[in-house]
Amino acid sequence: MLGYAGRIARVDLTSGSVKVEEVPGWLIDLFIGGKGFVYGLLSRELSPGVDALSPGNKIVIAAGALAGLAPAASKTIVGAVSPLSGLIHDTSVGEWFSYFLRGAGFDALIIEGASKEPVYLWVHDGMVEIRDASRVWGKSTRDAVKLIREETNRAASVMVIGPAGENMVKIANVMVDGERAGGRGGLGAVFGAKGLKAVSVYGIPRIEVADRDRLRRLFLEVYERFRTTYEAAEHREYGTNNGLVISGTLGVSPAYNYGKPKLSEEESHKLSGYAIKELEVGFPGKPIKIVGSLCPVKCSRWVRIPGEDDFVKPEYEKWGLLGAAVGVFDKAVVLKAMRIADDLGLDAIGAGNVIAWAMDLYEHGLLNKDETGLELRFGNGEAVLRLLEDMAYRRGFGALLADGVADAVKRLGRGSEYAVHIKNLALPAWYPNGPLRGLVISYLTADVGASHLRGWPEMHSEDTPLKNTVESMINDRDHKAVMDSMGLCVFNPYKWDDIAEFYAAATGRKLNKEQLARVSVRIDTIARIWHVLLGYVDPWSEIPHKMIHDPNGPRLRRDEVMEALREFYRLRGWDTETGMPSEEYLRDLGLDWMIPLRNKALDIINKSSIQH
Repeated sequence: MLGYAGRIARVDLTSGSVKVEEVPGWLIDLFIGGKGFVYGLLSRELSPGVDALSPGNKIVIAAGALAGLAPAASKTIVGAVSPLSGLIHDTSVGEWFSYFLRGAGFDALIIEGASKEPVYLWVHDGMVEIRDASRVWGKSTRDAVKLIREETNRAASVMVIGPAGENMVKIANVMVDGERAGGRGGLGAVFGAKGLKAVSVYGIPRIEVADRDRLRRLFLEVYERFRTTYEAAEHREYGTNNGLVISGTLGVSPAYNYGKPKLSEEESHKLSGYAIKELEVGFPGKPIKIVGSLCPVKCSRWVRIPGEDDFVKPEYEKWGLLGAAVGVFDKAVVLKAMRIADDLGLDAIGAGNVIAWAMDLYEHGLLNKDETGLELRFGNGEAVLRLLEDMAYRRGFGALLADGVADAVKRLGRGSEYAVHIKNLALPAWYPNGPLRGLVISYLTADVGASHLRGWPEMHSEDTPLKNTVESMINDRDHKAVMDSMGLCVFNPYKWDDIAEFYAAATGRKLNKEQLARVSVRIDTIARIWHVLLGYVDPWSEIPHKMIHDPNGPRLRRDEVMEALREFYRLRGWDTETGMPSEEYLRDLGLDWMIPLRNKALDIINKSSIQH
């Protein structure tokens, strides 16, 4: 099996058994690897409606098809049914994990059942050991990584959860090597529900490829091109840390719970790559594990936290949600909040979003100090730091926020008009406003809900019909889905031809752009059917109140949204009124197992009064 390790390890935590299987041909033919493997496996093995925190849920950890074979092919995709949305949810996380996973002899792990006692997995030399994790249960993500390396291999890459995941906080994430976040969707809670603290992997890949000389030439040529290209210059110098400067200027930032999307230059620069440049630490102080595995861009920064004997790897989404969204523009406080969130294994986007919602309610008199125990005004950085801890441990008012904004609205019984989420997934730090109004269609149709990594429309004027933004968004979505299936970092400017050439040199399989993009079509098609079966039938009802009524927001109208959705369905080849694929369409994509679920979904739509 050229270009692949060729094996999957299936781990049953209930019985404590491990079974090694060959990677089935259909999985490679239809889904390639990485993100595709997650959707192919979970859509066949799980039924919509499975309890995400039950032993019946499954975790898939998959290396991209080019892991270790191409520049920046460092992404590992982790997937399971999300405790937030109930949907199949995948997250991408960087560094050496996927490289070592294939070196250990596996393209993917499938983790089933649940252990009665805390465990971790040690994956190496073609085997998987289930080990006692009682020594590391309760530890921070960084401390757990150190201890597990002592027990396995000091060079191992370790995917781990923190106290938030152990307490099944639904906005808990997974962390790789203590610094790389696999966020969104609450996958850390799924690990915690299974009693799984971590997965440690190590091995040097010996992948047999179709044309090693060609692969070597491609690697060197593309690495040098990306290392020097102007397209990646901003990320090489600042990483993603100038995101607020861009979003604040465009009027698409999350500032003050998305209530002030346009920021002055003075405000946005306080939380930027410019502001932290003097705090950056290079080698030898910068840990080798965050350099960016095989990456020519090297966007990760390593920053000293002012006033602390500690460091953190900042990113724009963290500046946006743990800073601007909660009205905190003190970089020292925001950097400390990032450190706390990473150590506790909390998703910075979900945590910042729900704290910003609570502050919005407090400012509008819908919450008071007797209920919160804190002065929850925008800008209260100390309250943010306190709430992160309380959310991870489900203490006090933090317990109400611990499962994300949609759940908090239900528990509190008020404040839905200030909640900003789609399909129970918190909006990221890119508000679909102004020249990015069309981003709302990406959020509404994305497999997981409101993710900024599921396709961007081209920039457009504010009065551009939403319908006219859809095609460019789909093009970008298809490209990103294929990048995630190959395990390639989206901050490296791969073209379709680059991807096709690497895949051919590695596997001998010659696929053109259209053939590669069918992976994305399959994922979107599976996701659309799951959306309906999970009750996401009326897209208009999913749009946050602020996006319709706030004068500073996009002021969306039902007619334009529905028109754009019909265009999305048309371009995907689905029925423009129901948004459903035909049975023939599913057979053509090789998704025969989805036909019974498609028929159930169509019946739900026909019985509803929703007209697209």
